[in-house]
Amino acid sequence: MNKILSLLSLEKREVKLLIYSILLVFLLFAAYAFLRPIRDALGIEKGTQELKWLFLGTFIATLICSLLAMNLSGIIRRKLYADGIFIFFALNLIAFYAAMLLIQKDSPYYIWLCRTFFIWVSVFNLFVISTAWSVLADTYTRERSARLFGIISAGASVGSIIGSMWVGFLGHKIATQHFILLSGLFLFASLILKNLMIKESYQLLPENQQSQFLQKFNTPLPAKNPFTGIKIVFQSNYLMLLALFIILLTSVSTFLYMEQARIVKTAFENREARTAFFAKIDFVVQTASFIIQIFLTAKIAKHFGSKSLLSLLGFVLAFGFIVLIVSNHALWAIIVVYSLRRVGEYALVKPAREMLFVPLDGESKYKVKNFTDTVVYRGGDALSSQLEGLLADKNAHYALLAGGLLALLWGFVGLNLSRKYETTK
Repeated sequence: MNKILSLLSLEKREVKLLIYSILLVFLLFAAYAFLRPIRDALGIEKGTQELKWLFLGTFIATLICSLLAMNLSGIIRRKLYADGIFIFFALNLIAFYAAMLLIQKDSPYYIWLCRTFFIWVSVFNLFVISTAWSVLADTYTRERSARLFGIISAGASVGSIIGSMWVGFLGHKIATQHFILLSGLFLFASLILKNLMIKESYQLLPENQQSQFLQKFNTPLPAKNPFTGIKIVFQSNYLMLLALFIILLTSVSTFLYMEQARIVKTAFENREARTAFFAKIDFVVQTASFIIQIFLTAKIAKHFGSKSLLSLLGFVLAFGFIVLIVSNHALWAIIVVYSLRRVGEYALVKPAREMLFVPLDGESKYKVKNFTDTVVYRGGDALSSQLEGLLADKNAHYALLAGGLLALLWGFVGLNLSRKYETTK
C-alpha cells in the first residue's frame, strides 16, 4: 500500500524515470530468463559427464573477464563502459543466433558451440545484470532509491517470470535459437532505456547538482579486482564463516544441479523438450519466489530471526537428498527438491546473505562482496562439481549422500553464522 501511495505522489518526469527503469530491468531479466533454460539444455547435449568441466571453465572465464573488466573500467568513462558491456553482449547473442542456424548437430563444431554458450551465459549474467544495477545506483538519488527501488525490483521479478513462461510454453513450437535473438534485441532496447533513464534523472536534479551528475558518468569506475577481498576475509572469523557458508551453498546447489541434469537427460529426448522443461521449472521458481518475497520473507525474518533464513533451507535439503535416494532418482522428486532449493535461496537465503554484509565498513563491504560473488561462489561451483563427478562415477547414491551431508553442514553453519551476525552488529 505504501508503494502505491508513493506512486501517486510522483511528479510527471519522475514517473517517466520510473517507467524507463522498470522496463530496463524487466527486459534484462527477461533476456536472461530466455537464455538460462537454453544454457541448461545445451550443457547436457552430449552427456552430463562434461558438466564438471563446464563449471571449471565458468570459474576460469569469470576470473579472466573480471580482471579484464577491472582494467577496462578504470580507463574509460562510466557511461561508455555500461554502453560497451550492453553492446558487446548483444552482438555476442546475434553471433550465437547465427551459429545455431549454421552449425548442425552432427557437426564436430556443435559440441564446442554448446560448451561455449554454457560458460558464456554465466558470464553474461554476472556482467550485464550487475552493470545495470550499478547504473541504477549511480542514476538515482538516495532518497529516490529508497522510495522506488522496491518497485523496480518487482519489474526484475516479473521479467524473469514472463521470460521463463514464454520459453516454457513456446519452446516446443519455436526453435530455441529464436529466443537467443530475442534476448539480443531486448539487450539493445535496454541500452536505449538506460540512456533515457540517465537523461530523465539529470533533468530532475537541481541545476547546482547537474554538473556533478555529469562528471560522475564521465569518470572511470573504481577498480573491481576480485582478489582484493582475500586478506580482509582471512583476518576475520566472521568473514571466513561467511565464505564457508557460500561455498556450502553453491556446493549443495551444484550437487542438485548435476543430479537434475542426469535425470532430465534420460527423461527427455531432444533439446527443445529439455529447454521447455527447464523453463517451466524457472517459471514456477520465479513465481513462487516473488510471492514469498512479497508476503512472507519479512514476516519470517521478524518472527524467527536471521537464523531461520540462513539455516532452514540446509536442513530441508538434507532431507530432500534422502528423498532422492529413496525415490531412486525419480523425475518428480528432483522437480520438488530442486524447486525448493531455488525458491528457498531466492526468497530466504539471498535476502539474509545480503544482510550479512551490513556490519562491515564501506570499503570492506565492497571488496569482500566482490570476492565472495566471484572467486568464492564460482570456485565453490568448480570444486564441488569435480567432487560430485568423482562420487557419481562410483555410484550416484554416493553423490546424493554426500550432498545431504553438505546440506546438513550448511544448515549448522547458517545457525552459527546468524549468531555471529547478531553479535557483530
